[in-house]
Amino acid sequence: MHDHSLSRLNLMRAFTGFMALAAAVFLGITVFFTSQRVSALQEELVRSVVDQRGSHVSFDLTRDLNHQWSSLSNLAAILRFSDKAVFRSFLTHEVGTGEAITWAGYVNVHGDVVVGSRYQGEGQNIASEEWFQVAQRGPSIRFSTLSDGREVLVMTSPVLSSSGVKAGFVTFQFHPEWFDALMNDIANSLSVDLAIFDDRGRPVIHTFPLDDRDSAQVSVRNALAGQKSVLFETWQGLGARYAASIPYVTAEGMPMLGWRIVVLISPQEFGGETNRLLFSLAEVLGGVAVVLLLMSLGFIRFFLAPLHRLVESAHDLAEGADVLPAENHRTAELSLLSSALARLQGRLRRAEDRAQQLQQELDARPSPQVRTDQD
Repeated sequence: MHDHSLSRLNLMRAFTGFMALAAAVFLGITVFFTSQRVSALQEELVRSVVDQRGSHVSFDLTRDLNHQWSSLSNLAAILRFSDKAVFRSFLTHEVGTGEAITWAGYVNVHGDVVVGSRYQGEGQNIASEEWFQVAQRGPSIRFSTLSDGREVLVMTSPVLSSSGVKAGFVTFQFHPEWFDALMNDIANSLSVDLAIFDDRGRPVIHTFPLDDRDSAQVSVRNALAGQKSVLFETWQGLGARYAASIPYVTAEGMPMLGWRIVVLISPQEFGGETNRLLFSLAEVLGGVAVVLLLMSLGFIRFFLAPLHRLVESAHDLAEGADVLPAENHRTAELSLLSSALARLQGRLRRAEDRAQQLQQELDARPSPQVRTDQD
């Protein structure tokens, strides 16, 4: 016989609710702060990666151009020891199929083409060409607009006579499409987008659609101003991107390119790794929750359930039921309570036995005779 008050809210239910609430609060706080920290870590990681990949772009670019520059420098060094026919064959060999180099030639200081690959341009004067005027200042690698309007990448190295006087220039002119394909290969290998600006601030190569608004981005202005930076920006057609400004592109043995590079990387570049990290964290937290649940159930079974039964026994004793409280010695409190209930039950039984004995003695006595006035 149990009172309904024990079925409404008892210690086991209160403890279970408390543990569930504490676990929910713990998991919520942990997930919140961990998500914040993971987001900050991801941002820091992406910033570091875009900076490193920007440096990698510069390295890959100069590495690929250095091969062509070395060939040009070697030709400039051997020119004074070669006749025109031999040197023309060298130039023609460098042009090859024309996939990369469209024309190679030797031009004297007056702008006359002395030797050209496959005889191309020989006898012409190109003193008015932009690249020739720039070559007067020293070795150069730059984009230049030819008199016919074509945009080409031009390498120029001075040629010295046997007396050490500048005699002219050896030059290679490259297909813009070759350089564009080269930069696209570099960008794809590093999973980035990039834009290259020449020394006049013009975008000469870009692996994504670039408009005037993009050219006004802070990262572009920083690159053109010679400032290295990593910024978070929104680009037209690409959306949110981290942008690394590479203000200088140099390599040992090569002239200063004068190019500025902006390298872009998506904030979600490491989204998969972040999701896996969060999933691993969720597994750990789930494991902790299961352990806490099992510990709570064990605590309820071994400590609260016996206490609950003793409370029910005490309630039944108070109602006059003849119950035998179960002994429990798992804790000092349970042992004291079960012993006290057992002693109380013994005393109640002795009291009941004594009361029954007194009632029997009372019933065994003869009834007293009642005398009347007539007697």
